[in-house]
Amino acid sequence: MKINYQPIGDQAIRIEFPKSSSAYIPSILTLLRQKDIYGVTDITPGLTTITVYYQYPQTNYYRLEGILTKLLQNIDIEKATGLLRKVIVPVLYDGPDLKEVADYHQKKVSTIIEEHTQPFYRVAMLGFLPGFPYLTGLSNYLHTPRRQDPRLLVDAGSVGIGGEQTGIYPINSPGGWNIIGKTPLPLFQPESKEPFLFQEGDTVQFISITETEWSSWVKKVNENRNWRKEIISHEND
Repeated sequence: MKINYQPIGDQAIRIEFPKSSSAYIPSILTLLRQKDIYGVTDITPGLTTITVYYQYPQTNYYRLEGILTKLLQNIDIEKATGLLRKVIVPVLYDGPDLKEVADYHQKKVSTIIEEHTQPFYRVAMLGFLPGFPYLTGLSNYLHTPRRQDPRLLVDAGSVGIGGEQTGIYPINSPGGWNIIGKTPLPLFQPESKEPFLFQEGDTVQFISITETEWSSWVKKVNENRNWRKEIISHEND
């Protein structure tokens, strides 16, 4: 695997991976974060990159490049993959654009729901909004152009399709994705020790729920009844 290193300013180094290796980015990110490298202040992923931020003079570009090169030469991808999480996301498929998406693809609404819940998605990165997960793995049959008239307000928890990706709005926000449903799970809780529901590298599966189940989940979340334990596990469990 060919890896390139590039300085970003005087306190960051970008690791560039081949596009064919993009699926391994979350696993590599997990292992690098566990190493607690001296002088490193943050490590963030892109679709085909990992950027490592550091504090000078605790470390410098050349010293860090040497450490990263040695680590990546000996990295155990299978071990790292076992550290990744699986997250089950309950969704009430009643979105305002669900019928339009079905019409666009000339399919039944039930088929759209089935095809959206079938894959295992991967959180490629978080961005756009606090905790917004960019999910890869959407079926080619569900690729749908963004709305020509973006909404001024999309509710937190809205599940949408935008082009080749699907995602969930963590907070109320303007947006142009096609909204096909909603989840009762809070994605962003700034007062929590773990403010974000998702992490880069998570495997995500959507499950369809009824209105009764929706109400049950809302109550569970509002009462803070350890709901995270019900939906989060590890891939080697």
